[in-house]
Amino acid sequence: MEDNIPTIAKTKQPKIYSQFMHLIQSNTLSHAYLFTGEDGVGQFEIAMAVAMRLFCLNVTNNQPCGKCPECQRIMNFDHPDVVITEPEGLSIKVDQIRHIKSEFSKSAVEGSQKVFIISDADKMTVGAANSLLKFIEEPVGNVVTFLISRNKNLILPTILSRTQVIEFSNLNRKLMIKELQKENILPSQLNLLISLTNSKKEINTWLAQDWFGNVQKQVAKWFSYIINDDRMAFPFIQMSLMPLINSRKQQTVVLSMMVRACQDMLNFKYQIASNENINFPMISDKIKEASSRLKQSDIVKILDTLLGLNMSLTVNVNFQNIIESATLKILDIIN
Repeated sequence: MEDNIPTIAKTKQPKIYSQFMHLIQSNTLSHAYLFTGEDGVGQFEIAMAVAMRLFCLNVTNNQPCGKCPECQRIMNFDHPDVVITEPEGLSIKVDQIRHIKSEFSKSAVEGSQKVFIISDADKMTVGAANSLLKFIEEPVGNVVTFLISRNKNLILPTILSRTQVIEFSNLNRKLMIKELQKENILPSQLNLLISLTNSKKEINTWLAQDWFGNVQKQVAKWFSYIINDDRMAFPFIQMSLMPLINSRKQQTVVLSMMVRACQDMLNFKYQIASNENINFPMISDKIKEASSRLKQSDIVKILDTLLGLNMSLTVNVNFQNIIESATLKILDIIN
């Protein structure tokens, strides 16, 4: 079967998919749900699959066929009774919610059911969220609403209390690799990406203009200097690493990369390194050599030093300063 929306939903979240198909079959679907979890783990696909199941003309084994005219219209975002809203720019504005409100007040065009899907619901302005609230409290007709948010804590508490919250788990490793391979991501980047995030949206941001690949190369060079006890590691930070870092989020990613490089060294030390857990394959030979040369206790000290950098970052210490300070400390440990 080809990869249509129900197939993707069932593959990513088989348990949640099965539960919602059962809810529809038993006519016990609630009027409002909040789907929360990392981007790309199936929230939107589950919401769309539910809509397709509700309208499908050829339901088979309690699942939408994905091929009938109704299913096709939903997948093409062209069904009058399935309304999808997402941010315009940085937020979902009151005018967008007014459109939803007007749709709420209408009868279903082609049946008795209406479905509303609001992506990035945490980006609703306070005014927009308040405007939506009473329609969730008092739905008109046979309506089901899906709010999708990466972080439920960013949702207005009054809305949160009136929805059923469904937590979406991260994708398993094999499925995540399959997803990334479709994007033609370099094999040398796969393990590191998966170790840092499960969010396809975040990954796409990092990969833009090859930012991730460039930073991975520079962190690999920095770590090569470190494990070879080469003092070039210190000026390298200002010359080659800092020009690539332009935000606090990027700083956090770089710190996490440095930790993963040290974890590679521990994996070699413990003899558990494999193709599935090496984050910096381009310097794996150097890391393996260093792991055999350095004491286990010293590697742990290096890792502790790197892990402590995030705490320094939270108290607004200059990023370059904390990296340079940690570099000198690690060089002293190795020396």
